[in-house]
Amino acid sequence: MTKVSIIIGFYNKIGLLEKILEALRLQTMTDFEVVIADDGSKKEVVDAIRQIQAASPFPITHVWHEDKGWRKNIILNKAVTASKGEYLIFIDGDC
Repeated sequence: MTKVSIIIGFYNKIGLLEKILEALRLQTMTDFEVVIADDGSKKEVVDAIRQIQAASPFPITHVWHEDKGWRKNIILNKAVTASKGEYLIFIDGDC
C-alpha cells in the first residue's frame, strides 16, 4: 500500500504543475503517489498530463471532469476516492 497520496487541485496551468512535479521528483522519501484533481482543463493540457504520466518515476493518477464552472471540491472528493495512500496531503496546482 502506498504510504502517502499527494492530491493536487489543478486547472489548466501546466507550467506550474510541472514545477510541483519536478520538486516531488527531488524528494528523498519516495513512497508516494500523486493524484491530479483536474477541474476541467482543456484537451491540450490533458494531453500534456498524459505525457507527464508516462515519463514519471512515481505513479500519477489524473482525475478529470468537464468544465462547468468552479467545482474544485467535487473533483477533490473524486481524487480522494481514487487515492491509495494511508495519508492524504492536499496542495494547489499553483503552490
